[in-house]
Amino acid sequence: MEEPRGRSPGAVDRRWPRAAGVLAMGLGGALALASGRLSRPQLYAALNWGALLVHQFEEYEDPGYFPGQFNRGLFGSDRPGAYPLNARAALWTNTALAYPFYALPVLLPGRRWLGIAPALLGMAQAVSHGLLFPLKAGARYSPGFLAAGLLHVPLGVRYLAAIAEEDGSIDRADWARGVLYAAAFAAATAAPQALLRDPDSPYRFTDRQLGPYTGG
Repeated sequence: MEEPRGRSPGAVDRRWPRAAGVLAMGLGGALALASGRLSRPQLYAALNWGALLVHQFEEYEDPGYFPGQFNRGLFGSDRPGAYPLNARAALWTNTALAYPFYALPVLLPGRRWLGIAPALLGMAQAVSHGLLFPLKAGARYSPGFLAAGLLHVPLGVRYLAAIAEEDGSIDRADWARGVLYAAAFAAATAAPQALLRDPDSPYRFTDRQLGPYTGG
């Protein structure tokens, strides 16, 4: 089936991954200046947020063809430009939902479960992008794996070690809340995709974001 061209995504839909890259640089500079005022858990949580921004840049900008792999490689879509995931849903998921999720443990460091959740989810990304997605898509690589493996995993491990060192151990209640919070967040990220799901959506990804998964 020939995929309808629709209209190009708006400036925000198209440029937010680049903005994420700029935000990652700004966050790195801010942490260099403020590191002496942050606890170790706060510092690792902030760095994990930076890892998310790099992860998003890898997925949507360079090499940037995760949308095509997601739609066609994982879901077999014959309209991978906008279905089941489209550019507008990706924007909402990766900014309005993800940014607060990763920023909260920096702002509220005493609530350990707020940091446990993104630490676990970041490490899980390495499994998803390193094993599950490539197997499903029949590919050797899934955009997002390098940031997950090289950043999310070590930072997640160090965050968990830091709170264990400060508190003596990680409270079971915090573990439970963290796991539930991570699961709730993962479920919530499906909401924009479900609400904006439309095979004829005008919010198409660019051909570069489809990469080798271009439909037609």
